[in-house]
Amino acid sequence: MNGNASSAFSGWVFKLILVNVIMFAIQIFTEGSIIVYSIGSFSSRTSVLTFYLGLIPALITEKGFIWQIFSYMFLHSTHWLPHIFLNMYALLIFGVPIEQAWGSRRFLLYYFFCGIGAGITIYLINLISSGVGYVIPTIGASGAVFGLLLAFGILYPNAQLLLFFIIPIRAKYLVVMYGALELYLELFGGQSNISHVGHLGGLFFGLVYFFIYRKRAFSFKGRLLKARFQRNLGGGEALTRSKRSELVKDKSVKIGILRKLRESGPGSLTDDEIQMIKYIEIMTDEDELSCPEGFDIEGERCHNCSDFDQCFLQEVKRYL
Repeated sequence: MNGNASSAFSGWVFKLILVNVIMFAIQIFTEGSIIVYSIGSFSSRTSVLTFYLGLIPALITEKGFIWQIFSYMFLHSTHWLPHIFLNMYALLIFGVPIEQAWGSRRFLLYYFFCGIGAGITIYLINLISSGVGYVIPTIGASGAVFGLLLAFGILYPNAQLLLFFIIPIRAKYLVVMYGALELYLELFGGQSNISHVGHLGGLFFGLVYFFIYRKRAFSFKGRLLKARFQRNLGGGEALTRSKRSELVKDKSVKIGILRKLRESGPGSLTDDEIQMIKYIEIMTDEDELSCPEGFDIEGERCHNCSDFDQCFLQEVKRYL
């Protein structure tokens, strides 16, 4: 969980929380504006904001309100305050370390991938089942938040969390427990105001993201093995020894590699950059190095540190 406090507060986690809080305030001020709607034999009433921005599968199908698959994430129940509090709290504790590890661009992509994926899941399941969920609104950031829970469990499986703010539990067990609970409640829990299918959708699309990302990482490892094989043969390398040595001394090149890894993943690196990483790995002893202050590629402290290459390699291996 790298990075510093100032970068955390300027990241997208706090911007997302601010947007959600602003939208919640708008909901409170406009909840008196009611719209009555009918779909088939079903009639109901809700606020105008929820009607247009909440996720109502029937309106997507019959009126083309496709934006609801995205916009529903920014609305929360004004009648049950824990709804927004718990979602924003989870966004904070899981989102900050993930954004610091991945960078803002990749974090935001993942957050919306899981949130929109959960919205698609809600729409398709209710379209197929044609139950009450097809005609009533679903709101909340829970689908995206469950995606963050999955990512946190994968990135920091042994991190200790407090279940219900009391019971200590490792992150990897919390993910499994919540996944199993949501599946049970969706199948056997009966009617509920909680969208368990949305939570499962967020977890599912999180798994899809990591599956795609792992495939890119396997490709990256294959290219590393190819670079090592070429080096052992003594030929076929894209970089000459003198040119490679010159690049290795340039920390800005390494910083550029880390930025590419954080923003676009292993598949974005060129063969030259992969060979450079392999060369640094051969020339550097990184055993048992651990910086208590964390590695910050933008910081002056790390830029001037004599152990920069060791930290660089450890950081690179986070993405393999």
